[in-house]
Amino acid sequence: MLTSQYTADTICNAMGLPAFVDRGLPLPLLRLLLMPSFEPEVCITLTGPAENACLSVFALTESLWRQPAPCRLSAWNERIEVPASAVAEMYADFAVALAADREATGRMVTLDGMPVEGCRVTSAGVERIACHPYRPDVSAFVSKLIRLAWESCSGAGVRNGLAACARYVGANFPMEALPLPEERSRVLILGTPDNRADLLEQLGRRGEPV
Repeated sequence: MLTSQYTADTICNAMGLPAFVDRGLPLPLLRLLLMPSFEPEVCITLTGPAENACLSVFALTESLWRQPAPCRLSAWNERIEVPASAVAEMYADFAVALAADREATGRMVTLDGMPVEGCRVTSAGVERIACHPYRPDVSAFVSKLIRLAWESCSGAGVRNGLAACARYVGANFPMEALPLPEERSRVLILGTPDNRADLLEQLGRRGEPV
């Protein structure tokens, strides 16, 4: 895939999400996109005020970066309510990470690793961060949100995706055994990208990871 094609919106679209900054979700919105070099991408989202917030995670089953072009991929996903105190902390920690990322530093070159992109959407507007989490405050925010998501979710596919990303910020969570896959047949879809998206949506309704 060309680097110009590999955007936050493209990755979210591959997960079945309409956009990285999704103004159709309840506010405030906090979203973090994890793009590890050697693992599938993961998106963590907190929506709503702290006292009534929900956390959702989408974890691709294969890396979008390794695809020849943008496409829709299957993903494990889970949505769950989380404690108000934890959500309030994450909103505050994002502000700290955002300030740290804006500090002037010397020239930095990063090979591989895990780029992250985050956004906070409120009625006042949108704030975004896009960097490698090498600054301590940014790394702490990323690690803390991954931990909150990993501890809150129960699905092995989602938790394994989070655990794989956690290693890039110095956190270690155990990998879990996935259910044995059912026997499947490979299908060649002839048609437009919309045809592929429609088929994946139908499979999702039948319980397949999408």
